[in-house]
Parts: sequence; structure tokens; C-alpha cells
Amino acid sequence: MKFGRFKPYSYYKDSLDGTERYEFHFRNGCMARVIRGSYRYDGPENLYELTVLKKRSDYWELYYRTPITDDVLGWMAARTIMKYLEAISRI
Repeated sequence: MKFGRFKPYSYYKDSLDGTERYEFHFRNGCMARVIRGSYRYDGPENLYELTVLKKRSDYWELYYRTPITDDVLGWMAARTIMKYLEAISRI
């Protein structure tokens, strides 16, 4: 699934509980992980949560010092995710 102009770098759907995970990589060294599933912040409402990560030497680390957020963002519709992806791409 694309979020506006943003196509995921990777996509995974869990075969047991149906949780979906999308990863978006940006040229600025950031990554956004977008998740939808019943055991997340979005719960049964079928909304999304978003986490910002930063590339370190050989791993991704949660990135809490951004102008976007200092935590995981939850309870978001797809159009809101698009706005956050745009903002992350400009960090």
C-alpha cells in the first residue's frame, strides 16, 4: 500500500494475527515504520501507528529527538500518515 507519493521500502503481514508493517527509508538517514494491527496503539479501530528511526552504523535506532515527535504516534488515519511521512522526509 502506498501512502500518497510514498511507496514502502518493505512490507510484511503477519500470517497469525494480520498485523501489517511498512518501512519507509529516506535519504536523510531516517526511517518511518508504520504498523497496523490489533495489538498496537491502533487496536480494533484499524488505524496506524508510526515510529521514527535513525540509521546508525549497522542498525536502526528509535529516534526521539525529532521535530516530528518524541515518541510513537498512534491512532492515525492513512492521510495523517502521509503528512508525517512528508515531514520526516524533510528532516
